Amino acid sequence: MTEQPRRVDIQDLLDALVRNWYWVSLPLIFFTVLGGWVYVVLPRMYEATTLILVQSQQIPQSYVAPTVSQDVTERVRTLSQEVLSRSNLEAIINEFNLFADQRREGTSMDILVASLRKRIKVDTNVGHREQTSSFTITFRGGDPRQVADVTNRLASYFIENNLKLRARQAAETTLFLQKQLEELKALLDRQEAQVQEYRNRFIGELPDQLQSNISTISSLQMRLESLQTSLTAAMNRKLTIQGCLAQAESGSPGTASQRGQRLTELKSQLEEMKSRYTPEHPEIRRIENQIAELERHPDGASTSRVDPRVADLRTQLANVNMEVDMIRRDIERVKAQIEEYQSRVEGTPKREQELAALTRDYNITQQNYQRLLDRYYEAKRAEEMEKRQQGEQFRIVDYAQVPEVPVSPNPLRIALVFLALGIGTGAGIILLMEMIDASVKSVKQLEGWSGGIPCITVVPLALTEGDKRRLRVKNLAFVGINTSVLVLGVVIIVISKVMGLSVDLPVRLPF
Repeated sequence: MTEQPRRVDIQDLLDALVRNWYWVSLPLIFFTVLGGWVYVVLPRMYEATTLILVQSQQIPQSYVAPTVSQDVTERVRTLSQEVLSRSNLEAIINEFNLFADQRREGTSMDILVASLRKRIKVDTNVGHREQTSSFTITFRGGDPRQVADVTNRLASYFIENNLKLRARQAAETTLFLQKQLEELKALLDRQEAQVQEYRNRFIGELPDQLQSNISTISSLQMRLESLQTSLTAAMNRKLTIQGCLAQAESGSPGTASQRGQRLTELKSQLEEMKSRYTPEHPEIRRIENQIAELERHPDGASTSRVDPRVADLRTQLANVNMEVDMIRRDIERVKAQIEEYQSRVEGTPKREQELAALTRDYNITQQNYQRLLDRYYEAKRAEEMEKRQQGEQFRIVDYAQVPEVPVSPNPLRIALVFLALGIGTGAGIILLMEMIDASVKSVKQLEGWSGGIPCITVVPLALTEGDKRRLRVKNLAFVGINTSVLVLGVVIIVISKVMGLSVDLPVRLPF
C-alpha cells in the first residue's frame, strides 16, 4: 500500500477546532484583552472641520473681467503651500502652545512642524460645473478646544492669503501691462517720428499730393500755352513796329537813313533768329556784333533833329523787346516748374511704397498699443475691484466647533482587528498541528491513506477512567489559564485606565 500525501479539508479543520478548543480560546482571549488595553492606552484624537465657500465676484464679469485666471483648485493648492509653510505652522505652535511636552523635552521644531502638517488635511469639493465650489480644512489633535481654535485659525490664514494673492497677482498684471505699454509707446513714438521725418523730407512727392501735383501741372501747362500765345502776339507787334520804324527812317535824308535802315534789318533778323535759336548760336552772335558796330560808328550821321515819329516808334520797339524778354523768362520758369512737378509725379510710386512700409509698421504698432491700452485699463479696474474685496472670495460657511467625540481610536475597528487576530492565530495553530499530526482521525482519512480500500467496521474509542480524569484536568487547566489571562488583562486595563497611561505610537494605526 502506497502512502498518500497528507491533506486537510474543511471538515477535518472544524473537527480539530472542536477537539482542541483551548488553542482557539487562549489566543482569542489574549488578543481581546490586548485590544482592550490598546483602546485604553491609545491617546484620544479629536477632529474639527471648517467649510469654506468659494464666492463668485460681486461685479459681473461682463463689466469687469478678473485678471486672476488661475483655477480655484490650483489656487487652493498654492495657498496650502503658503499656509502650511514652516513660519505659519511655527507661529501656530507657539500661539496655541502645541506639543508642550515634546518642546520641554527639546524636540526639534522641524519635527514638530512636520507632525503638525500631517494632522492638517485640505479637501476640495467639485460643483456641478466641474469647478471647485468649496473646500474643507480638517485638523486632528488631542485637545478638543485647541483643535477647533487651530482649525479656525487655519481658515483665517486661507482667507487672508487668498486676498493677498489675488491683490498681488492683479497688481503684478497691471505693472506688467504698464511696462509693456511704456515700451510700446516708445516704439510708437520712434515710428511716428520716422514717418513724420520721411514726410518732411519728401514733401510734394507723397501719394496724397499726387492729385494736387497733377492739377498744378495742368495749370502750369495752361499758363505755358498762354505765355506762348502772348509771346507770339508780342513778336508780331515787334515786327510791325520794326516795319513802321524802317519806313519812317527811310524817309529821312543822308547817310543816317541808310545806317538806320541797315540797323533795322539786322535787328529784325536777330529777333527772328532768337525765336528759333538760343542766344549762344554763332549766327546770332555775328548779327549782334554787326549791330553793335553800326551803333558805335554812325559814319557821318546827320546832325539834323530826329523825327518825333521815329523816336516814338523806337520807344515802342524797346518796350516790346522788354515784354518779349519778360515773357521768355516766364516761359523758362514755367517749364522748370513743370519739370519739377513731373519729377514729383514720377517719384510718387516709389515714395508710396516706402511710405507704405513705414506706415504699415506704424499702424500695426498703433493697433497693438490700443489693444494693450484697453487691457491695461481693464487690469486697473480689476485691481481696484480686488482692493475693494469685490472679487472672488473665500467665505467661511461653518466655523469649526469643539468636538465632543474622539475620532481615534475607533473601538469597532479595534474589536474587529484583534478579534480577527485571535481567531486567525488559533486557527493557524490548529492547522499547523493537524499538518504535523500523522494519526488517523476519521474513516475518510483511513480510506484515503489506504488507496481507496473501503473500511468495513469502526471500533469506537473506549476511554478508561484514568483517560477521562486526565482529560478533565487538562480542560480545567486550560480554563484556568484562559481565566487567568482574562483576569490579568482586565486588571492591567483597569490600572492603565486609572493611571491615565497613554502610549503615543510613532506610526499611525488604521484605527
